[in-house]
Amino acid sequence: MAIISLLFFASFFVLALRGWRKRTALQANLFSEPLEALDYFGELLSKAKALYVATTLASNHLERIAAFGLGPRGNAQVLVFTEGVLIVRNGERPLAIDKAAIELVSTTGVTIDKTVEKGGLITIDWHQGPVSLSTHLRVVNSETRREIISAISSICLSPESKQVSK
Repeated sequence: MAIISLLFFASFFVLALRGWRKRTALQANLFSEPLEALDYFGELLSKAKALYVATTLASNHLERIAAFGLGPRGNAQVLVFTEGVLIVRNGERPLAIDKAAIELVSTTGVTIDKTVEKGGLITIDWHQGPVSLSTHLRVVNSETRREIISAISSICLSPESKQVSK
């Protein structure tokens, strides 16, 4: 019985791993690899320690992007420069978002696997090629969260890119 159970769980693990890899490959075909650094950072406007929660499709905050190492959540440092945002994640590749790609910065309390107080998550809506993405960050200190949101709002190029609370 133990051997049959072990084989069952091993089979389940292999199927789950194959599914995750297939999903990653499909997502990698949707858009090109995001930047790891900006060509020019400019002046540092704000920085904070944060929890990188997820990057999702902007149209579906329940579909985690796994491609290009964007899947794992973890501790991060968020740096807002005059030319964009840099998210340096512990143990993962950095994520750089050019200010031209940022569409909107907002707050929410819920995303794929994280629920916090109303307005406790920062959501940066941005585009990578033809695909609109949302990156969700958790900055615990409310004053620091407001500073980060204000700094990102100040570099948005589009006049429609206003700070919104959901």
